Amino acid sequence: MEFIKDRIKSIIDQNKGHNIITFDVGDRTIIAKHIVIASGDSNRHVKALAEHIVKDLKRYYKIEIEGMHDGNWVVLSFQDIMVHIFKPEVREYYKIEALWQ
Repeated sequence: MEFIKDRIKSIIDQNKGHNIITFDVGDRTIIAKHIVIASGDSNRHVKALAEHIVKDLKRYYKIEIEGMHDGNWVVLSFQDIMVHIFKPEVREYYKIEALWQ
């Protein structure tokens, strides 16, 4: 599981995503064991980051995707990892990190 989480962080970082934060939440929720949160610079960048993750991991895992159409906030869910990729202003508005800190 750690390998997958680290791979996701690496993909985001290599593709110029920023403000990458991870939370181990397995003891606080049943929806995931790990949450990865990151930002992209624009709708197109957010979608591209999500596409890179999907392309890299889809051969190993079934991935559920939400928000790809608009690209403001894309959520990827697979195995026990949930990935949230935001435009900065959307991330600031929802302050999702506050839920897990």
